[in-house]
Amino acid sequence: MISYILSMTLHQFSITVGAPPRWVQNARAALGLRKRYDLEGARRLGLARLLSQATHMPLRRAYGVAGKALQSWPERKEWAGENPDGSVRIVVDVERYLSAFATRLSLSRTYYLERRRGRPPNRVREPIAAAKAYGVDVSLLQESLKLTPEERVQRLDENVTFLKSVRVVGP
Repeated sequence: MISYILSMTLHQFSITVGAPPRWVQNARAALGLRKRYDLEGARRLGLARLLSQATHMPLRRAYGVAGKALQSWPERKEWAGENPDGSVRIVVDVERYLSAFATRLSLSRTYYLERRRGRPPNRVREPIAAAKAYGVDVSLLQESLKLTPEERVQRLDENVTFLKSVRVVGP
């Protein structure tokens, strides 16, 4: 169960990152990421993508900055970094990003869940339990099944005799 929660398909990963699957594959190849699609990787790559788009910094550098920003949480809600000469400062609202990330993760786990291939498996269900679930009173059937076949035939003969003796009143 834990592995299902932590690992995901390419499609789920791309929805969680907020990028098309092709971008995800190319970015992971450029960064040299070879491990499976997992939650931590999606979190970091998604933030790196946002940083790269907003600041036009190279993806490799944005990936490093994203790692530092995510490591600062939960001690700090915001992470600030600047270049060595202090001319550029980046502030990341980590909690806001993680909130948006959680929303995309939920969307990928529910709405965009991959469908199982092939026919749906047949549900093997006990007929009596299915009848009860449908609302059928099965008590007479169960009582009848307790009888031997000879006793059931005798009961049917008695019912036929009774029905023949009943007179239909009417025109």
